[in-house]
Amino acid sequence: MIMGGKNKLVLCATASHLLAGIWRAGKLQTHQIFMNDDAGHQAFSVFLAQFPATPVYLIADAVEEDYRLESVPHTTGAANRELIDRKLNQFYRGLVYRTAHFVTRESDKRKDDRYLFVALNNDDFLQSWIEAIQSVEVQLVGIYLLPMLSQVLVQQLKLTAPHILLCEKSSSGLRQTYLHNGSMRLSRLAPNMPSEASHLGYFYLEEIEKTRLYLVSQRFIARETPISLMLVSADGSLQEISKGISQESGLECSDVNVSMFANKLGLSASLIQKMPELLQMQLLANGHLVDNLAPAPLTKQYQFGKIKRSISIATVALGVLGLAVSAWVFEQGLDHKYALNEAKLDTLIQQQRYDEVAKNFPVTPISAADLKTAVELDRHIASYPKSPRRMMQVVSAALEQSPQTPQVKLDNVQLNRLHWVLTSDINVKDDDKFITSPVSAASLQANASQNVSNDPSKLNEIGFLNAEIVNFNGDYRGALNTVNRFVSNLKTDKRVAAVEVMQEPVNMSSYADLQGSTTDEQSDQKQPALFKLKIILKAPEAVEVKQP
Repeated sequence: MIMGGKNKLVLCATASHLLAGIWRAGKLQTHQIFMNDDAGHQAFSVFLAQFPATPVYLIADAVEEDYRLESVPHTTGAANRELIDRKLNQFYRGLVYRTAHFVTRESDKRKDDRYLFVALNNDDFLQSWIEAIQSVEVQLVGIYLLPMLSQVLVQQLKLTAPHILLCEKSSSGLRQTYLHNGSMRLSRLAPNMPSEASHLGYFYLEEIEKTRLYLVSQRFIARETPISLMLVSADGSLQEISKGISQESGLECSDVNVSMFANKLGLSASLIQKMPELLQMQLLANGHLVDNLAPAPLTKQYQFGKIKRSISIATVALGVLGLAVSAWVFEQGLDHKYALNEAKLDTLIQQQRYDEVAKNFPVTPISAADLKTAVELDRHIASYPKSPRRMMQVVSAALEQSPQTPQVKLDNVQLNRLHWVLTSDINVKDDDKFITSPVSAASLQANASQNVSNDPSKLNEIGFLNAEIVNFNGDYRGALNTVNRFVSNLKTDKRVAAVEVMQEPVNMSSYADLQGSTTDEQSDQKQPALFKLKIILKAPEAVEVKQP
């Protein structure tokens, strides 16, 4: 028993018997003949049960065949299928096994499609075999006409002629197939072929003449059209007959020996001589499919099996792909884990090296977070076109005790905030919430007009200084003197363009509200003496440089 997914079961049904062959990988493994009777049908059912998953191809070699060559408008897709079905119903209404074979597209203005419509007029000889196939539910791929495979044989043998009449000896009789430019137009089976060699030549000549007259009557050819007769044999035994036909009919006739071609296909000449149908069956097993006559219900098992195989193949492909992706992900994970371990080891080594070096670092009271903040501030300040260094130097110089005025002490002035601004507008406002009196813009402009450069391309350095008198004991006059001295020190600096007191330690405005009572007890806790200054610096180039 030959089993396997690559097997093919090819059948050839005639009026008297059915020939079954098993092919594996394109090679004929075994063949068996079943007679067209009850015993043969039962034996065939048992035979089919051995191949439930093997695709089955059925060839029909019948006498009752019909061929019609018609032109239809050129269409595609669903419209083409509807048009072909309409034509088939028009020609072969009620017939089960029928099909349309596309021949060519005409070259006229309309460019219609030319189809050969084919059907079996009598399918009684097939019904028993079809019932056996349906009973065991094997996968029937399709039903094909033997002469349509003869067209494939002509193409494989490279027989070229405008008009060819291919004559083949089969188990059913003499099969004559007419081809025009390599495309089949019709085929005719003549049964009751004589077995005596003496009568064989006359039988060939008579049947060929009948076929030629039929072609003339159907207007496939004219009376004077030269036809090339091709007599197929497996041993070259028809050479004498072909010569006799050429002499009697005046037609070109030649013997086509297919023994070498059969050997290439893996078939022996003796086997072809006994069962000529094996040649067409071999072509079908090799994948040379022709138009299928079977209706869709007969091939549904094969279509379901095809879908199952596609799903299985897709499942296997997805599984293999999933395994490949999983292997790749696993490999990547191993690589990342190895890299992580290396990074941890390098980090540990670097940390040990750092600890060894850090042992020699000087002790500092400043924390790492404060150092980081200082570095970030330094980088931020460095991004400005100017730095607040000059402003800080001016304020620092004003706070220091001058040798010329040692009696003035400013060590009780505590800086709380310094807001440095780089702007072209000297009237810029500070966003400090300690401002309690309106800023006198007129006085600010008057003070700044004498010292600040009028060049609009220069940016002004303005500082808003918030400070307080520490250890304030309620001596407001002393606090005011301290602020005035501080302002005086700032104004004497050549780098300063203007100084404005924006808030004094005590509110001297006549509009200030008076609250409280003379009978209230004096609180021991004094209010802080806060004041605020606005300092405008001159442009750096405006500062005079002393000559040594």
